[in-house]
Amino acid sequence: MRLIDIIKSAKEAEERALKEYKEVIKELKSPEDAELKRILLRLAVDKIFHKELMEAIERAYKETLKLLRENLEPYYPELRPIRESIAQLDQGLILIPGIPSLLVSSTILGYKIPAEDVLEEILSTKPETFIPPKDREKVREVIERIINYQGKMEEDYERLESLAKHPIIKELARSLLYNEAQHRGILKSISKRLES
Repeated sequence: MRLIDIIKSAKEAEERALKEYKEVIKELKSPEDAELKRILLRLAVDKIFHKELMEAIERAYKETLKLLRENLEPYYPELRPIRESIAQLDQGLILIPGIPSLLVSSTILGYKIPAEDVLEEILSTKPETFIPPKDREKVREVIERIINYQGKMEEDYERLESLAKHPIIKELARSLLYNEAQHRGILKSISKRLES
């Protein structure tokens, strides 16, 4: 699978998950649903951000390919690396053939908050005070579907991280993968609470 196809697949999964979040959030109207709604709104905001990031990478890929193709002629031997970059783009081996020596500090993109800390912050109420929504089985089913999408997104970001050559894309994929794992943990916790 080409890298751009992984990006498109991740974007589509993000879009499907966002649609599910919006659906379940619309159902949460009573005061008893406020805590769950607050949590799901935070997760939905992340989905918007992830979807937009994938769209931005896809646009950058298309613009890069266009720029390189338009500026390859007249051809000189010094442009050989550009021709090779176009071939790699066409083969799906790279997304953005920028400066390969660019280093990104892990404090910028790679900052990681332990999932336990995220859960503690987001799920600030004690389990016994959590009041599930009136139609909790329907909400739980939607959350389970989102959990399935999470698996697809994690797969895509893991593949992207292992195959990407550009350090920014690699680090972004790593950060998104970690963030998706946090989401999965949060959603599983909510689903478990809705079972009881």
